[in-house]
Amino acid sequence: MNSPRWLADCFRSGIPPAPVTSVCDWARENVQLVGSARSAAYDPDITPWTRDVIETAGDGVTRVATFVKPVQSGGSVAGEIALCFLIATSPGGDAQYNWKDDEKALERWDKRIEKILLACPPVKDRWPVNRHKAKRGMLVMPHMNLTVQGVFSADNLDSDSIRIQINEELHSWEAGRLGKAYNRTTAFWNSYTLNISNAGTKDDQLHRAFLAGTQEHWETRCPGCGAFHSMFTRADDGGPGGLRYDSDGCKREDGSYDYNRLASTVRYEFPCCGYVVRDTPVERRALSMSSRYSAPRNLGAHRSNRSWTYQAVAVDYIPWLRLIEEKHVALRALRGGDPEPWMRYLQERESKFWDESEHRGSSRPIVISPEVVKSRDGMADRMMRVATVDKQRGVAEDGELPHYWAVIMDWGKDGSSLLVWEGKILTDSDLLAILEDHGVHPWLTYADSGDDTIEVYKLCARHGFNALKGDRVATFFNPQKKRRLPYTDEKALWEMMPTAPWVYKPVRLAGGQFGNHPREPRFIRYSKHGVREILFHLQHSDRPPTIPKDVSEDFRKHMAAEERVMKSNPDGAQLPHWKVPPKRRNDLFVCVCYQAMVAHMAGLIGAVDITPSPEESHE
Repeated sequence: MNSPRWLADCFRSGIPPAPVTSVCDWARENVQLVGSARSAAYDPDITPWTRDVIETAGDGVTRVATFVKPVQSGGSVAGEIALCFLIATSPGGDAQYNWKDDEKALERWDKRIEKILLACPPVKDRWPVNRHKAKRGMLVMPHMNLTVQGVFSADNLDSDSIRIQINEELHSWEAGRLGKAYNRTTAFWNSYTLNISNAGTKDDQLHRAFLAGTQEHWETRCPGCGAFHSMFTRADDGGPGGLRYDSDGCKREDGSYDYNRLASTVRYEFPCCGYVVRDTPVERRALSMSSRYSAPRNLGAHRSNRSWTYQAVAVDYIPWLRLIEEKHVALRALRGGDPEPWMRYLQERESKFWDESEHRGSSRPIVISPEVVKSRDGMADRMMRVATVDKQRGVAEDGELPHYWAVIMDWGKDGSSLLVWEGKILTDSDLLAILEDHGVHPWLTYADSGDDTIEVYKLCARHGFNALKGDRVATFFNPQKKRRLPYTDEKALWEMMPTAPWVYKPVRLAGGQFGNHPREPRFIRYSKHGVREILFHLQHSDRPPTIPKDVSEDFRKHMAAEERVMKSNPDGAQLPHWKVPPKRRNDLFVCVCYQAMVAHMAGLIGAVDITPSPEESHE
């Protein structure tokens, strides 16, 4: 060996490398994202909202970083970049890359992590020479050990101290696991933890971690007035700004949209001055390149504990039309009784933590319209006026005679509705008089026959009303529409009582056969759970029923009688369940449920996917 050259090499190896001033710049030169959908060579300009997050891996100040982001926006890449940089530059201290379970961790190791680490020259230089020290999900290097694992087993978070920790998909971690992970880092004064996840549930361990941090929000500069604001799909308070589109001429008869027509109307309106940006790649990209993170909104957070978030509408390579389509699909499922797509949409696209308290009770508390009073005039442009009736036998020992509870509502073509009358009715004559006084047609009157069934059938047959009967099942298969619905197809009421002497006489067709005339009384069997779910999601929609300020105290109490709670079925899935506390009246509430069902049958509101209750899910 040439001695002078050897001495020169030894001398050069003893000179420390120049300090890294930017982790992103280092990654641009050294990291290849093998298998990336957008660019194999790392380019921080593709996802500028991840820059600040990545830089914390080398700032020497941040100890905990929590990144709550929408799906498909480069969040996992931030963890991969941080891992490469820390392995390549760290003087020592073990590292963990934690996922929800071992299966997911090893799948990520095989598909991405190992490939990305080996494609990074500074990391490959520190790769174990002994092949037995480079195993699936485990590297034993001279200066540190790396473990890629799941947190499903609590044992994976016990034992040795860890200096570097990257935690992924915290929204699906078992409660308490993040605290155990944090405990592994307390022995190091220079520990670093990076949490990366979609939003989870309000007050869960991820939400608490985000709130404890600085709460920095990605802000975009308005091209109109120059003000910065956080882009959002929709304003929580219904205020100005957000994604907008024109539905005129784009909405089809079944309530769905023609997105080919809708696309040209999609735009983002800035709430500050109303400036409009169209849904084109160039305009969306210009917004991204003018953005930054806000100053901390949590002024009490220590500078070593940082957190960031943004919505998918700020990600320039996600078309806004796609977000609108996803939102519409989720809302249709929500109105039909399935909240899970809406929950996923909020968590994965709007980066919002799911608040279960908003989905308890019969609805949000009924919204009273202070400027509206009950009136026989009702809606000027109504499509139909519906009466729903619930008969009760009364309690003889309490001196209570049989009676009715009834609700009359108007419904518009767009699904809007207005309560016209509600209350208790003591006799058949009073019921008929109220219906006539309010101009309700007999074939738009629906009476529940669950109590005093035969007498209700008689009432309906004599006066042309429709009879309802409840069932515990969640849905019924409709052969005409070839799908499951929370109610059966209508059939003639006389089919329920063909031999009774008091039966309504059906129309006879040619040949003497009984007909099925549109004005004959109908019988409909409904899902008790399903009609409640329809009303629940209607009241959480953008067109909840309009309730006048002068409704009775009975109405207010009945509407608050039932509670919607989430319960686990035998498989562990969380499903909605309705319960009525003892000795509480709910009659007017069920009448409003029937109103929502009739509007659903008429195609004025909602979708049809009803999530069963825990008791029904395995029947």
